[in-house]
Amino acid sequence: MQFPAMIAFEYSDHDTDGFPTAIAWTLESAQYKAALIQPDDQWLATMKEDSTALERPVSELLEMGENLADVIQELTADCPNGPVMAEDPDMALAMLEQLFSAVGHDNPYQVEPMVSLFGPWPAEDIDRTRRLYMDRLDLSPHIAEQNILLWRATYAHLMQEAQIMTSDDEPEEMPTSPSPRE
Repeated sequence: MQFPAMIAFEYSDHDTDGFPTAIAWTLESAQYKAALIQPDDQWLATMKEDSTALERPVSELLEMGENLADVIQELTADCPNGPVMAEDPDMALAMLEQLFSAVGHDNPYQVEPMVSLFGPWPAEDIDRTRRLYMDRLDLSPHIAEQNILLWRATYAHLMQEAQIMTSDDEPEEMPTSPSPRE
């Protein structure tokens, strides 16, 4: 199964004016990558003192975060074309804009809602499956890496279920009658 490009962020503020602090994305192989992001100096200068979503201390981001250019290079190598899917497309787009503009590049990605991957699946089924994996795997949707793991598990589960349902709906082939003996 080829996986779509899914992306998730952690950010400094719940507002689109925040900056990305962590990123995770899926690969076509269903594996994923995740990284802390070393903040740009301009981001730190504009950081609100009452930031509510900064999950990690700035010192941790500065010491352990990946360089912006390296994150962008890896992301664009892994997801070279097509849209990326996100739980919150507006916030993901704002974070991508922040990432790319910090290094003087335009954001090449369109961001689409994650639920659009599931076509006709009822929202309740998607949510129920996601909550099942959240509970089973003890994952938080607020941590970028864990959010990607949740969506990856949800996608794989529902696509497998769809495949089973599709194969059950297909009529069985009628056995061919043996050829008459001569």
